[in-house]
Amino acid sequence: MILPPDHQVQRKIHMVTLGKLSPLTVEEICQLFHYKTRKSYYDIRRFVLENKIEKLFPQRTGPKAPPKRTPELEKRVIQLRLTTDKDRYAITQTLNAEGFSIKPRLVAQILADYGISKKNSLSGCPRTVPSPPDARGR
Repeated sequence: MILPPDHQVQRKIHMVTLGKLSPLTVEEICQLFHYKTRKSYYDIRRFVLENKIEKLFPQRTGPKAPPKRTPELEKRVIQLRLTTDKDRYAITQTLNAEGFSIKPRLVAQILADYGISKKNSLSGCPRTVPSPPDARGR
């Protein structure tokens, strides 16, 4: 494989070669090639010496797995909330049984994003109205 001289892999190989042949310190070489840590130099050096050239190519950053939140999942969460009395934990159990691998926090995020409030239990204690302040202003 032939790479252009300004390719990242070529630059990394040049950096290791310079480190081997010059009197410069590792810190100076890292600074010259715009790396912030010595570890970067030693990782690249190890890949070059072990002939693992594929590791010198730029790696993909960001999430490696597809997102769990899909339009289908959002639709099902909203449908379950509006047609049943289930809370986010019960909705999560139902969805996990249907094949979605999610956690209650994702259900809560979906409901919050769509502005669907929490289910209020009717069997709870009635809310009390605070008493007015007494005549002395307390």
